[in-house]
Amino acid sequence: MKPSQIMCEFELLAEQLEIRIVQGKGNFKGGYCILEDESVIVVNKNKPIEHRIKCLVQAFSNFKLDSLYVKPILRDLIEKERETSLFKDN
Repeated sequence: MKPSQIMCEFELLAEQLEIRIVQGKGNFKGGYCILEDESVIVVNKNKPIEHRIKCLVQAFSNFKLDSLYVKPILRDLIEKERETSLFKDN
């Protein structure tokens, strides 16, 4: 699957979870936050698409997605992130 398609799939997943994805430009990394009771994932539009996808993967790895259908490629990316984040904490 092309990176642009993966981005679109993450946008659809965000809609299912009622999370808004904001793509902005600036000197920031991006990530998940709650802004005025709204769940938001901020993505830096200046970064390469692979970096933006990584930001989304990291954000979605913090959510419980068991009750939702998630496309296998997205689920694989998220699960790999969860596995690697376990080792980062140690």
